Amino acid sequence: MLNRFDIGGMENGVVNICNRLDHDRFKPIVCCLNALGPMAKRLNPSVQAYCMDYSKGFKLKDVIELALFFKRSKVDIVHTHAWGGGSLYGILAAKLARVPVVINGEHGRFFSKSHQIIAQKIIYSLCDINLSVSESLKKRVNTIIGLPLPRIKVIRNGVDTEKFNGNYPKEEIIERLRSEGYAIDNQSFHVIAIGSLKPEKAPMMLLHTLKRLLMESPSMKLKVIFIGDGPDREKMTNYIKIEGLNDAVFLLGNRADVPELLCLADVLVSTSISQHEGLSNVMLEAMSSGIPVLATRSVGAAELIKDGVNGFLVDSNDETMLAERLKQLYQDTELLRSLGKSARTLILEQYSIEHMIRGYEKLYLDLMYKRDQVISDM
Repeated sequence: MLNRFDIGGMENGVVNICNRLDHDRFKPIVCCLNALGPMAKRLNPSVQAYCMDYSKGFKLKDVIELALFFKRSKVDIVHTHAWGGGSLYGILAAKLARVPVVINGEHGRFFSKSHQIIAQKIIYSLCDINLSVSESLKKRVNTIIGLPLPRIKVIRNGVDTEKFNGNYPKEEIIERLRSEGYAIDNQSFHVIAIGSLKPEKAPMMLLHTLKRLLMESPSMKLKVIFIGDGPDREKMTNYIKIEGLNDAVFLLGNRADVPELLCLADVLVSTSISQHEGLSNVMLEAMSSGIPVLATRSVGAAELIKDGVNGFLVDSNDETMLAERLKQLYQDTELLRSLGKSARTLILEQYSIEHMIRGYEKLYLDLMYKRDQVISDM
C-alpha cells in the first residue's frame, strides 16, 4: 500500500520486494491511493499495480471501497508504509476486510503533532507487527510513537550488489554526459548527491560548502553532481548562477543510469536533516559501488557509517566540518580508496538485497503460520 508510486528510496524498496519475492509462493500487488507514479514502470510485468484514484482528505467511503478491493483480491497480507504513505487507509481497510495479516513499515519520517502521534499509536497497534529499517529508527518509533519495542521488528534495506558494483566504463559515461552538455572531465574530484531536491534533504548545505571550498582554495578541481529533482531546484539554480558555479555544479534531474553514474563519484554526500532518513538506499548503493559516504548524522547514517572506517559523519548544518572532510578526502587518495573498500565489504556482508528479501519472506510466512495456528486452536 502506497499513496503514490513516486521516485524515492522507500518506493525503490517496494519495487525490490515485489520484483524479487519468490513468485511461486507470493503474488505481490501494489495498490496506490492517489496515483501510480513513475516507479510503477519498474515493476516486473507479473506484479499487478492498481490505482484507487482517491482525492485528498479522509473519507470513510474510500476506506470501505478499499476493503472491498482487498476482499475481491483475496489478500492475505497488507503491508503499508508509514502514515504519510497511506497506512491509515490501508490498516483500517485491512481490518474491515478481515485480512489475516497486517504489517506497517516505518522509514524515518513522522507526523509529530500530539493528535497525530496518538492516532499513529492507535492505528499501528492494530498491526500484527511494525517494521523499521534500522535499529536506530526502531528506538525512535518506540520513543516518538510509543509502540513497545517487542512490537517493532528490524529488516534492513538491501541493495543489488551486482547492479551497484562500481565497475562500469568511466570514460564512456563521461563522454555520454559531455554529449548531453555537462562539462564533466576525468581529472576533477567528483562529489555526487542523489535524492529529491527538497528542504528535508538540505541540498543547499552542499552548495554553500562548495562555495566555501572554492573561495578558500580556488585551485581545487571540484565538480558536484546532483541527481534528482524537486522544489528546491529553482533556488539552487539561482544560487549557482549568482555565485558563478556553473562550471562546478550540474543538476542532472531524475536519471535511470544511477549505477553507472556512481562510478564517476569519488564520494557521495548526503546532507539530510538529522531526523529525516531511516536507512538511505542511496547510501547503500554508493557503498556497494565502493564509494565512501560523507553524511549528516541521520538515524540511519549513524548506524550504517563507521566514522573514519567506511565514510564520515558530520552534524546537520555544520558546513565547516563538511568542508574539512571533503578537503581531507580530496587530498588523501589512499584514505579515499580504503574507505571505499570497507564500504563495499560492509554491504556485501550485511546489506545485500538477497538478505533483505529472505527477511521479508520469512516474516510473511511466519505471520501467516502464526495466524493459522491461532485459528486452528480456536
